[in-house]
Amino acid sequence: MLSAVDRTAGRGRSILLPFVLVSFAANSVITRHVVGSGLLDPGLLSAARFVCGAIALVVVSLLKRERVVVGRPNALPALWLGVYAGTISYGYQHIGAAAGTFVFYAAVLVTLTANDLVQRIAVPGRRALGAAVALAGVGVLAAGSDASTGSGSVLGVALLAVTGVAWGRYTIAGRAVADPRSATTGHFVVVGAVAALPLSAGAAAGLHVTGVGLAWAAAMGVGTTALAYVAWYTCQRRLTGTAAGSVQLVIPVLAAVGAVLVLGERVSSALFLASVLVGAGMWLARPPRIDAAVAQAR
Repeated sequence: MLSAVDRTAGRGRSILLPFVLVSFAANSVITRHVVGSGLLDPGLLSAARFVCGAIALVVVSLLKRERVVVGRPNALPALWLGVYAGTISYGYQHIGAAAGTFVFYAAVLVTLTANDLVQRIAVPGRRALGAAVALAGVGVLAAGSDASTGSGSVLGVALLAVTGVAWGRYTIAGRAVADPRSATTGHFVVVGAVAALPLSAGAAAGLHVTGVGLAWAAAMGVGTTALAYVAWYTCQRRLTGTAAGSVQLVIPVLAAVGAVLVLGERVSSALFLASVLVGAGMWLARPPRIDAAVAQAR
């Protein structure tokens, strides 16, 4: 029989991944809403988001009386995180939330799977099949995304593809992290320090800013970015690259639903078909250790 502590730990592990997936989908929808509605300049949105995230993580460390350590190990992950931050907001100026998320996570999957192959990490047949089925669902949705959002463009696709590659590399960097929160804090401090410069310069230059836009940036920075990234780095210790890429393929469907309900993007038959395919692919590609965690929680 599991002890109360064991059951609590199991539940904690089983809810981390759903929290991450919902948060990441929300980031796409919120970013598209803010830049599409002209609530905040795209560059300022990314800058404010990561400055707020860095502040939140530093405050948590101080409350726990822990040192905030920033050094060479933070450099490469911070670089990838900075590329992600710099391209995602501008990308969503040129593509809808649904279409952009499909491109983004397709690029993530390709990046993570390619890294597994390069590193000669075994990719089980069931998981490879699941990834293929889920990717087919993303392809179905992406094929109809321009018609359903009316906002797709070559530039938007290119920027979100770069964003996906950067996120994939950032995900890879998190696999060997011993302390996810400490590592994420260090990354955010580096990116936040760099982002503070354009944030200050943009405000001084009179770039478009609204209180609502800043509020959305702060909410993303603290909740669906800083905390979600810590949770994602924690999940990395139980996932291979292919599994991590497959799991993330559910995010385009969540983002598409959010785009329809919140942003008014048109519902299409492709959305339904893609949801079925991605769901089936997710079931096939589910990592065994996640199954074990859920079973332990029960």
